[in-house]
Amino acid sequence: MQVGNLETIMFKGLSKMAVIAILLVALVVGVTVKLIWQNSKVPEYVGVHDGQFAPLPNSPNAVSSQAQDASRHVEPLPMLATFGATQAALTNTLEEMGKNKISKVDGPYLHAVFTSAQMGYNDDVELWIDEQDRVVHYRSQSRVGYSDMGANRARYDRFRSIYSTFAEGEN
Repeated sequence: MQVGNLETIMFKGLSKMAVIAILLVALVVGVTVKLIWQNSKVPEYVGVHDGQFAPLPNSPNAVSSQAQDASRHVEPLPMLATFGATQAALTNTLEEMGKNKISKVDGPYLHAVFTSAQMGYNDDVELWIDEQDRVVHYRSQSRVGYSDMGANRARYDRFRSIYSTFAEGEN
């Protein structure tokens, strides 16, 4: 039995344009499935290890108070008078911001997932209360895409602004 070429076997009777259209649709479906899968799972890098967040990716879609790169560095937030007051201010800030869900609170560590209204993209925001240095470290990263068009920095700026109003109420 002789095996014919792929074009003859799979696409007999279809025009070249139809074959190209089928392949393009398959490619779009494959990319879409990959993005949905990547957007839906919590990344492995999330968490604090030995007082450090994971390093930022090479892509410009993240900011951190522990970043060495000045273009992606944000200032840590000041800790309030007590750990409890700081943790309350952090959760109140997240509640005030909306469009997020706190997925983990583990002592001084807090992980929240923000979801964009238009496309439903998830971004991970991590907060770590460093009692020794009396600061709150901040890290925010998009799960999908290369550039976030400044969304994570804008989120940090808004977070810092709201957090400072809760901090003023404590003093």
